[in-house]
Amino acid sequence: MSLYLDQVEKTAQLSKNNQLSLMIFQMQFASELQQIPPYYGMNVFKVREVLEGRVYPVAPIPDSNRLIEGMIELRGQYLPVIDLPLWMGFSMTAQEREKSIIIVADFSHNFVGLRVAHIHGVEEKDWSQIHPAGNYTLNVNQNQIVNHTYLENSQTLCFILDIEKLLIEAMPSVAQKIFAAAEQITPEQQNFSPQLRSKTILFAEDSRAIQNYMSMVFDKLGLSYKSFDNGRLLLDYLFAQEDLAPISIIFTDLEMPVASGHTVIREVRANPKTRALPIVVHTSMTSENNTREVLAMGANYFIGKVDTDLIVATLKQVEQTFFHA
Repeated sequence: MSLYLDQVEKTAQLSKNNQLSLMIFQMQFASELQQIPPYYGMNVFKVREVLEGRVYPVAPIPDSNRLIEGMIELRGQYLPVIDLPLWMGFSMTAQEREKSIIIVADFSHNFVGLRVAHIHGVEEKDWSQIHPAGNYTLNVNQNQIVNHTYLENSQTLCFILDIEKLLIEAMPSVAQKIFAAAEQITPEQQNFSPQLRSKTILFAEDSRAIQNYMSMVFDKLGLSYKSFDNGRLLLDYLFAQEDLAPISIIFTDLEMPVASGHTVIREVRANPKTRALPIVVHTSMTSENNTREVLAMGANYFIGKVDTDLIVATLKQVEQTFFHA
C-alpha cells in the first residue's frame, strides 16, 4: 500500500487553531508477552507516504550507523531507512519485518524512511492535549520521548518521539555538519551591535537536542537568551514582564505541547504590549504553504531546522530592521 497525504491545507488550518493531526503507530507486534504494545505518534504534516515494508527491499550501506538499515529506492529516489524499534530498544524478527510498515517522512527536507510495526490510524488533537514528557510506568525508553497524549476516548498513552534527536543519533554525518557549523561561527558573524547584545532572545523548543543546538549557536554569537520547553511557558514569562525593553526577539518552534508556535504568534500579535516584537519561526515543518501561513499570521521570518548560516543571516536581518541606529 502507498498512501499519499494530500491534506496540506487541512493541516495548515488545524495548526492555526492550535491543533494537529497525529499519525499513531506501534513499533512492536502483539504477542503473548505483550498483548498491547505501546503507541507512538508523529505529526501527519511530516508524513509523505506509508509503504508496505515487504515491497521495498533494503540495500545495506557498508560502515553505516547501526540504526540505518540501508537504502530503499522510491520512484528513482534513494532514502535511508531508520530502524525505529532498534532506537527504542526493541528488535524485529525477519518475519515481523516482512509485515512491517515504512513511514516516509520529511524533516526540514531530509527525507527518511522510519520502520514501524503497525499504523493504528490518524487522530486530530489540540496542542493543549499534548503534554510534556513525564515519568512513565510502562517499559519505554524515556530519553527518546518528548511529549505524550492519549488515544481518542481512552486513557491509553500515546508517546510522541523526539525525531530531531533520532536524526542526530542515526545520521552522525548530519549531526557533525550541524554542530560543526555552530562551532565554526566566525568573528564576522559575531559582530552584533551593543543594542542587540544587551537584550535577551526568548526561544521556545520542546526538543532537547535542538535546545542544545540553539544554545550553542547563541553562545557562540555572544547573544543572551532564555529557553522554554513549550509556547505557553514562553508566553507566561513574556506577559509577566512589566518592561519588555530587555527582550530582543522571539524564536519559536511550531510543534510544541500545551501551546504551539501558532498560538505564540497569535497571542503575541494580539497583545498591544508585545505586538511589535520580532518573531522568528524555527521549524522542521518547511513546506511553502506552511511558510505562507505563519508569515500571514504575523511571524516576521521563517527558517527551517537546523541551518546555522541562515539563523545568523536572519539575526542580521532582524538587527538591521528592528535595531538599527
